[in-house]
Amino acid sequence: MALITWQDSYSVGVELIDSDHQLLVSLINQLDDAMKEGGGRDTVGSVLNVLLEYTETHFGREELLMEKAGYPELPPHRREHEKLTTQVRQIVDRFNGGDASSLDAEVLDFLKTWLTGHILGVDRKYAPFVKDLTLTPEELLASMNLDLGDLDGSADDEDSFADQLAKSN
Repeated sequence: MALITWQDSYSVGVELIDSDHQLLVSLINQLDDAMKEGGGRDTVGSVLNVLLEYTETHFGREELLMEKAGYPELPPHRREHEKLTTQVRQIVDRFNGGDASSLDAEVLDFLKTWLTGHILGVDRKYAPFVKDLTLTPEELLASMNLDLGDLDGSADDEDSFADQLAKSN
C-alpha cells in the first residue's frame, strides 16, 4: 500500500504544479517501498537524492510562477521552501555519510505530512494568482536543476530517471 495516495483534493488547479506534486508523491512512495523491501543502500540513496533534487526543482518552478504573478506572500513561502530543503538535505547528508538510521518511518511520516500539508495549506493560497500563467520553455529550463539521466550519480547508468520512474509505476 502506498504511503501517500494522490487525491483530487491535492490539486491546486495548475497543471504544471499538480504534475510536480504527483511526481513528489511518487518519489516519497518509491522511497518508502525501497526501505520496506530492504532495498540496497544504493537504491535508497538514489531515490533520496532524486527526491531532494526534484524538490529543489519544483520549489524553483513554484517561486518563479509566484514571482511572475506578483504574489504578495512569496517571501514567507520561499522561507518555508528553504526550511524544508535544508531539512531534507540534512537527512540526505546523514544517510550519505553512513547513518542509515537517518531514514526511518518518522522521516517518511514527516515528508508525507509536510508535502500534503504544504499543498493543502500554503500552495492553495497562491493558486488563484498563478492559474493563468505559463512558463516559457526557457523559464522551465532555468527552473530545472535535475539531471534526469543520472539517477544515482554514476556516469554509466543506462536508464534515465524517467525510464526508471516509468518502470517503477
